Amino acid sequence: MENKLHNALNALKKECLRITPEKPGFANEHAAEIRFAGPAYAESGDKAPICSGCGKPLSFVFQFKTEQDAKLKLSGALHVVYYCFDCVPIGRPDDEKGQWLIKSYSEASAGKFVGGTGVNPLFKPCLCSMQKVFVLPDYETIENDYPEVAALCEELDPEDPVSVYEEEGLEVGCEMEPFTRVNGYPAWIQGQGTQVCPLCKHDMEFFAQVDSESAVDLMWGDAGCLYIFRCPKHPEQLAIEMQCF
Repeated sequence: MENKLHNALNALKKECLRITPEKPGFANEHAAEIRFAGPAYAESGDKAPICSGCGKPLSFVFQFKTEQDAKLKLSGALHVVYYCFDCVPIGRPDDEKGQWLIKSYSEASAGKFVGGTGVNPLFKPCLCSMQKVFVLPDYETIENDYPEVAALCEELDPEDPVSVYEEEGLEVGCEMEPFTRVNGYPAWIQGQGTQVCPLCKHDMEFFAQVDSESAVDLMWGDAGCLYIFRCPKHPEQLAIEMQCF
């Protein structure tokens, strides 16, 4: 039974990029890198985004890239995440548009950087370390989408199948705690979320999650998390969902 579970989890695990804020501060030469807070990456002609709900400037939270080589050299578009911490949108269809924003730059570079937008003095700017790790779906997703795997865990320990799942996840080399990540699986707090592309009406795919980070003084509600989605058919279409305890 344990071998069956081991093999099943090996087949399910996905690689993601673990992002950890580590080096406080900001310098222009790091403007186009993965980082938290401080001045958002912006180029000549960009205007500071304003919240449509309260009329205040949106706060720059995080920026990231999704493509990297074996040595973690990043490439591809830079995605810059802004959010209104006064209006606190959570990703519902009836949220007023313009309370969050993700701007994408196809060829971002420090040489093009024009600073100053999105600075929230409550947050601490931080550069980040990156590590490729493996992750698995949370147990509720396993129950919903992979009931055969949940059944194996329940057979091994009917009273605590979650612990069986988490322990075996560690055995197959996966990180089982929530953290800021790009790609992989989301670590849901209040159950699986879905976002629908406004163009094709299909479910979007998980893209990244931005966790509450004490090093940045960043908190989503009560120790929550911001999830970012992208449509595979229309990659310019992005969506968010915020969940907290």
